[in-house]
Amino acid sequence: MASCDNTAHLDGYLSSLRAPTLATLSNMLNPTKVLLSDDGHFRDWRGVAELMGVDMLIIQNVERTSNPFGSLISQAKNLTANKLLEYLEKMDRYDVIDDTITVMENDLYLASRQNISNRTKAEFPQLVTIGDQECYSENGNLVQYDAFVLYAREDQEFVDRVVEKMEGEYGMKLCLKERDFIAGLPFEHQAVTELISNRCRFVLPIFSPNFLNSEDNKFVVNFSEALGIERGCRKIVPCLYQQCDLPKSVRYYTRLDFTRQNPYWDFWDKMKKSLADPSVSPSERMSKLDALTTESNPEKKDLAQSSPNGDISEKSKYSSKLVPPICPKSNINGELKENKVPQDEAVPQELQTTRETKHWLKKIWKKSKKKSTEKQKVKVLAF
Repeated sequence: MASCDNTAHLDGYLSSLRAPTLATLSNMLNPTKVLLSDDGHFRDWRGVAELMGVDMLIIQNVERTSNPFGSLISQAKNLTANKLLEYLEKMDRYDVIDDTITVMENDLYLASRQNISNRTKAEFPQLVTIGDQECYSENGNLVQYDAFVLYAREDQEFVDRVVEKMEGEYGMKLCLKERDFIAGLPFEHQAVTELISNRCRFVLPIFSPNFLNSEDNKFVVNFSEALGIERGCRKIVPCLYQQCDLPKSVRYYTRLDFTRQNPYWDFWDKMKKSLADPSVSPSERMSKLDALTTESNPEKKDLAQSSPNGDISEKSKYSSKLVPPICPKSNINGELKENKVPQDEAVPQELQTTRETKHWLKKIWKKSKKKSTEKQKVKVLAF
C-alpha cells in the first residue's frame, strides 16, 4: 500500500489532471459500493461528494449522469489531489490511492511546468527583431512595422533604394529579415508568420525571376494572401521589380510596377501612399523622422540648440558665403547679355551681414548702369 504522505506536486487541482488519469478515477469510483467504511462513509463517488459537503440536490443531479465522478470533479474547481487522497483514506479506498497517486503526481508536475512556461511567455514575449530588444527595454512594448519586405538576395540593390526612400525620406518602419532578425531564433518560419500576423500592417513582396526561385518566398506570399482573405483586409502590396511570371493568385492584384514608370505618376510616391498608415498624418510621420534625424546627427542638434528659435535655416547657415547674382546688362538693341564682374571688384570671401551684401550688389548695379549709359552716348556721337 502506498502512503499519501508523498505530497510533492499534489497541491495542484484535479482539473489539471490528464484525461486518462481522470478516466481511471471515474472507472474506480463510479460503481456503487454497498458496504460502508469503518467511519460510515460511502466507498464510491458518493463518499467523495459527502466529504466535500456537496448539496443533496446537486448529488441527485450528478447521479443521473453517465459519469457521476467526472461531473462532480468538473463542478469542484478548487478540489486538490491531496484533498482527494485524504477523502479516499477516510473511505478505505487505498486501492484507488495505490493505482493513481503516481500518475496524479506526474500529471500535476507537468501541469505546473506548463503554467510556468505560459507565465514566462506572457511576462517576457518572444523578441524577434533588434528593434524589439531596444523598444521592450525602454517601454515594454514590441515594434509595430508598416511593412515586411520580402525579396531575393540578388535584388538587394533595389531593396536598398526602397529602404532609403520609405524610411529615410518618408519616415516609415520596414522589417527586413536579413537586417532586423536577431540571431538564434529556433523556428524562422514561425517568427515570420507571427510577425506578419500581428505586427506588420502589410507585406511588400519584390517580384523578380530570382524571387520566384525561392519556395520560402512563395510560402510567405500564400500565407499573407490567406491571412488577408480571412481578415477581409488588404495585406499584400505587390511590387514588380523585374518582368516575371507572377503567381496566379497575385496577377489580379493592383501592383506597383517599377518597369512601367511614366510622367503621370511617381513610383515612390505611390509606394509611400500604398503603405501609409491612414491613422497617422503625413506631418506626424515627418516630425518623427525629423526627431530621429536630429538624434542621429549631434552636430545638427547642437546648432539647433544654439539658435534662439531652435531651427537652422539654409539661408542663415550659409549667409557668410553668399555669391552675388550676375547683373543683367543691356546693349544698343535692348537685348540682355551677361555682365561679368570686374576682377578688381571681386566678391569678398566673407560678408559680415546681409546689409553689406545688399549694399555691395546695389553698388555693382549702379556702376554697370552708368557704364552702359556712357557707351550708348559714345555710339550716338560716333553716328
